[in-house]
Amino acid sequence: MPQDRLESAGAEAIRLKTLSKPGYVEHEELFYLIVELSRHISTQFDKLMLRHQLTHSQWWALAHIYKQEGLTQSALATMMQMGRASAGALLEKLSAAGWIERRPDPTDSRVRRVFLTLGAIPIFEQMQAEGEAQFKVFLKDVSLAQERQLIDVLRRIRTNSEQHSTAPTS
Repeated sequence: MPQDRLESAGAEAIRLKTLSKPGYVEHEELFYLIVELSRHISTQFDKLMLRHQLTHSQWWALAHIYKQEGLTQSALATMMQMGRASAGALLEKLSAAGWIERRPDPTDSRVRRVFLTLGAIPIFEQMQAEGEAQFKVFLKDVSLAQERQLIDVLRRIRTNSEQHSTAPTS
């Protein structure tokens, strides 16, 4: 049997086995769409931010710092799923651009906390303008009530996920 027919037969066997599990297909589609939509939104925003010489890691770090100013460098690295050294190099670039400052923690001199500077205002204005344009495109024909309901559901899924990931395993 040719290789492409073997691969096709394997995929078909997996599909048949998956389809026999009640409820799996609906959940599969939900999570597949969440992942694909996240990837698509991120890719589109990356393209927009390149016009402003901002990399994905840079705008993503700035967004995290904006949401939780005063994060430790280690916490930011964990949130961004980066190594501490990579996060440190990223923060060096953001600091050199004048967008952040790292301050010593008042209770632990080994820890540095990250804060936005006034120099970040122009880049945030650009990020906000590009984001608003994207919101209009992506949320076209979605009512505010539908958006709020979706946010509630996604928050519940995230909470469930976080609780599961912190629960002790046996």
